Parts: sequence; C-alpha cells; structure tokens
Amino acid sequence: MLLYTPGRLLRATLALILVSPLVHGAKNVTNVTPTGTTRPYDPSPFNLIGTISACNETDTDGPLAGGTITVDGMVITVPKNLLVTLPSISVAWPELFDGETPSLPLLGSVSWEATVFGNIVQGQPIAGLIYITQESTQILQGFITEIDYTTGHFFVNNEIEAVLNDPLGQYGPVYTDYPLWTVDAQNPSVTSSTGFPLCIPRNSTDADCPLTNRPLDGDGFYLTTLHVTFGNPATVAPGEPDPRIMAPLVVGDYITFSGLKVPGGLLAVYSLSANLGIYTAAGTKPAYISPATATYAIQVADPTVEAGEVRFNPQ
Repeated sequence: MLLYTPGRLLRATLALILVSPLVHGAKNVTNVTPTGTTRPYDPSPFNLIGTISACNETDTDGPLAGGTITVDGMVITVPKNLLVTLPSISVAWPELFDGETPSLPLLGSVSWEATVFGNIVQGQPIAGLIYITQESTQILQGFITEIDYTTGHFFVNNEIEAVLNDPLGQYGPVYTDYPLWTVDAQNPSVTSSTGFPLCIPRNSTDADCPLTNRPLDGDGFYLTTLHVTFGNPATVAPGEPDPRIMAPLVVGDYITFSGLKVPGGLLAVYSLSANLGIYTAAGTKPAYISPATATYAIQVADPTVEAGEVRFNPQ
C-alpha cells in the first residue's frame, strides 16, 4: 500500500492542479483578451514625477498662454492660465521661455524634473498643477572655506563654487543671471537653523550685513558653533549684535543648501540653512521661526465657488 504523507499529498495535489487544464482541454488563460473599455472612466486623474525632455509654447494668446511639457515620454497639455511652481516663486507658462527656448539651464546635461497633477480627458493628459526643479533631491552640505565679498561667491569644502541667486540683492551682492530660480526675498530662504535671516556681506563694512552681528570668541575668531541670544533691540548699543539686522555667513560655517547648476561650474543657490543657533530675546520683536511644515486654507463664503491658485506679487 502506498502511504501519502502530508508532503506527498501536497505534491500530488499541485501536480493535479497543474495538469488539469491540459487533461480537460481548457484554453490557456494567458491568451485570453480581457473585455471592456481602455478608459473605464473619463476624465481620470493622474499624478506623475519624472524627467523633463521638452517644453513648448503652443498657445501665444497673451502672458498666460499655455503649451506642452514632455515628462518621461508623456506629452502633457499645459492649459492657459496655469501657474507653474518653482522652488521660490510661481510663474505663468510663457515666463519659463526666453523666446522659444525654455529657461532651464543645462537641460539635457543635468536632470530637470517635474511633478504634475492633472486629468486625462479623452486620452489627453491635461495638467492642473506643475512643479519644476533641477535635481529635486539635491541637498548639499559642507563648511564654507572661502568668501569673496566683491562677487558674493563662496566656496564649500574648497570644491563647490556657489553664489546666492539673489536678483534683488536681499541677502548679499546682486546676481541676476537666472531670476526664475531666485532665493525667496519675502520669506527668508537663507537662514540659521533657528530661522534667523543670514547674508553674504557686500564688503567688510556692509551696514545691512554687519560683521558685528557675529559674536567673537576669546581669541577674536567668529563663533561657528554658535548658540547665542541677541539682546533686546530697544537697548542694543552701536556695534553690538542687533536682532533687527541679518547676521553674516563667515568662513567655518556648516551649511545645508540647494541650488541650480549653471554653465561654468557655478551653483546658483536658492535655499541655504546654516547650523547656527541664533535666538532673539524673549518677549521682544522680531521673533524668527523655522517651520518644518505648514498647512494653508482659503476661506470662501460661497461653498460652490472653487478657490483657484493665485500668484503672489510682493510690493
């Protein structure tokens, strides 16, 4: 008598399952074409993150005209009136172009990426929100090893040459080559880890970025492992650290930063945070914060009205 142990019984059962379609003449299910529509619902939403290969203006109807963007081979319609979000500002689609050329430095040599939310309508992807940046995961760190007060260029780890991409000169010398990829001039994007605004001095006596706003150690060197509370602005004496004025970056500061790679090997920085603990006196103004996340809401009295995206124009 042949005894079926649990292992033999399992193997026999599996063998029967595998051969039963052949025994009973069943069709190979892998060759069966499923029935139904290729678009079970229309419109349908999509969200993709990918590499930009092309951008075009196909609509020349005014300053809010539309066009197309190609992301990983998918050609997406950019409708009229859509605003594109860049690292610090939002712009209309035509503002991304210099003539017919998209203002994406080194496109094709470095990765330009887009996050797109939208709907597929009758087979055509149409964007509703677009976020564009170069090398979106780029986060660099290191010590400042040199600062040129004349040009505003600074070096990190003696290797990376960088400059604050500051068309308005808010945080240092003016740099206007790539204004779309600017620092944020209204909500400081050049700060200490505690939110205190920082700057690159335009010269050694820059009143808007005074070196006196960086305390010295007992040997006369700038403190770079800094944890200091500035005094009450109402009682600050001339030459003392003043919480109403930005503090300068100095050689030896450890920074985390992101920026735009541009021709010539320069990095045009739009976001920088220095590992410095600069605080203001309790109960006084100004007070600076560095939020990790923020949630915004728009209140509209009429619940049937949709609140569209708007562009903020600083005055």
